[in-house]
Amino acid sequence: MENGGINMAKKLEEGVEVVKCSSSRPISIMGRFVLGCRDFWTGVTVIPTFVVVLMGFLTFGFIMESHIISCIPEVAVLNDTKAVELCIPRVLNASNIEYHSGHRFYSELKEMDPPIAPTFRRNHTVLCHKELRTEVKYGYCLPISGRKDVPFCTAADRMDLLYTRSSKSLCYASVLHMLMVEVYEELQATGNTPLITFGSLLGAVRNGSMIPFTEDTDIGFVDELKAKEALREALWQKGYHMFFLGIWRVCVAPTHPLAGRLYDSKLPLIKRYSVPYVDLYQMKKGNHGFWDIQELVGTNGRFLPADRVEPFSQITVNGMPFDTVRDPHFFLKEAYGPDYMTPIPRKA
Repeated sequence: MENGGINMAKKLEEGVEVVKCSSSRPISIMGRFVLGCRDFWTGVTVIPTFVVVLMGFLTFGFIMESHIISCIPEVAVLNDTKAVELCIPRVLNASNIEYHSGHRFYSELKEMDPPIAPTFRRNHTVLCHKELRTEVKYGYCLPISGRKDVPFCTAADRMDLLYTRSSKSLCYASVLHMLMVEVYEELQATGNTPLITFGSLLGAVRNGSMIPFTEDTDIGFVDELKAKEALREALWQKGYHMFFLGIWRVCVAPTHPLAGRLYDSKLPLIKRYSVPYVDLYQMKKGNHGFWDIQELVGTNGRFLPADRVEPFSQITVNGMPFDTVRDPHFFLKEAYGPDYMTPIPRKA
């Protein structure tokens, strides 16, 4: 009997449930029945409890994993048999941004639902690494595509971006309008004197709007660019990437509040000049009655007579006033020739 008891203890310890008695006294049939019922109900209680705890851990793990994916710049996710890199940037919430005017665009942007961040995959994950933005220049610009056809994109406006759901209804010039307005405002806020020039001035003179098929927007600044670092930081805090490549340029960053709406995952990483961007041109007054306009190629090269540049005048783009040179028509004739008012059809 003693050996049998030892063997039974070993068998029980090998199972899930182990019952150890403090007494070696014989147990009656009724007692065995009661103990058996107790063991049964203990198992019934413990197993569901274990399952509930296990499910709790699994749920907590899933929540934490989702949180990690949304917060950590880069993770690896399995896709069938191979790993695919993806990342989700921390986009800015417009409700936390202080803009320079109470324009309806800003108020409606602030009232929108919290921004949806784009998901970047494979080589697009570089867009999550903000520390590389100065080095990669255009490579940190958000890939954006859009329509450039007329009449659909005639008088394209940044307000259109608040209601756009796909690139099929997104006008490239709407993004350019948004860029032009916010960069112009930020230049003013940092003590600079911005002037609308080149293609942006051409659109304003022709029909008071952005040119639908243009690739960029053009803003001049008087003398030296003041407070460059403050300007870069202010634009960064609003979701824009300012970088130097020959001249200063600005594009939409992956952190912009509208990045989830504007991002086109089908585009390759941006090459030069293949994304909506702003060119910033230096304009300096010389000592001999001429202004030196960066990138201008006119009858006198980069130089315009001072009386054609100042005092500055104003033009309107989509109903908003902007400063420009005193004689816009003279500037455009020098920049584009005598037929500047006639649009040149673009090849598809």
